[in-house]
Amino acid sequence: MFIKNKKMFKIKEFENHNVSAMFTRKSFTEKNNLEELLSEDKILIKAYQKHTDIVIDISKEENKTYFDGVDGFITKRNDLVLITKYADCLPIFLYDKKEKVIGLVHSGWKGSLEEIGIKALNLMKKNYNSNVKNIIIGLGIGISCENYEVGEEFYEQFKNKFSNEIIENSFKMYKGERHFDNYKFNKFNFMKNGILEENIIISDECTFTGDFCSFRRDKNKDRNYAVIYFEKKKS
Repeated sequence: MFIKNKKMFKIKEFENHNVSAMFTRKSFTEKNNLEELLSEDKILIKAYQKHTDIVIDISKEENKTYFDGVDGFITKRNDLVLITKYADCLPIFLYDKKEKVIGLVHSGWKGSLEEIGIKALNLMKKNYNSNVKNIIIGLGIGISCENYEVGEEFYEQFKNKFSNEIIENSFKMYKGERHFDNYKFNKFNFMKNGILEENIIISDECTFTGDFCSFRRDKNKDRNYAVIYFEKKKS
């Protein structure tokens, strides 16, 4: 469940495991100090995102905090804060409850087409022997299907790559125009790759209509933050 306060939405199911997973509202943009949102002093990990399918494991990176051309991170380190930025694309939060690995990826339509969320999942499996049954996924906050009109060329790219079940759940017609549901696409693709449906948390918010930065609506460079990190265990 995504729970809102004045500055952000937080995912309750992650909080239950002492993992802070949050998405900022429009009232808190890049102009603010990100440290205001954090409950602890940690190292901030950021990237210059380019809508790639590149996910890196930064558990062993000692000195680097900024990554060019990267759209996703995973880590086991509890001194790091993973950060990505959004203005309609979909943030995907990942957490392995057993192996204690967190992940965060930026999945716009290009990232979804290239399955960046699955690549993060596979990297967790490869590097930490993660079992999909132990992983919880948070999807959101991004643009809703109703406000995400797309063209036929866009549709054909997905149709030529994915199963009929995924396509039928990911594309809808509104007033004669085709629309894409990035939330449902990732939900069904994660389920196809072994994630349990009950372990997928989906926001019902929309960046286009809600109190968020939205490029489709505003056509500016303001961005929302997605953030994930390990909190100190409560005594």
